[in-house]
Amino acid sequence: MKVRIVQAGICLCEVEVKRAWYLPWQTVYDGCLPWRGSYAKAKKIKAKILEDYE
Repeated sequence: MKVRIVQAGICLCEVEVKRAWYLPWQTVYDGCLPWRGSYAKAKKIKAKILEDYE
């Protein structure tokens, strides 16, 4: 599993997950809308996803 942080606008970031090499990048959702927030919060979400995966 790979996790990346991408820019989603001015001062906003999104977290994307790639579950397998043949699947496209998928945006992490918060309810029915894509999660968007600061880079610091995105880093925390990325760490939590990678921690839960192991």
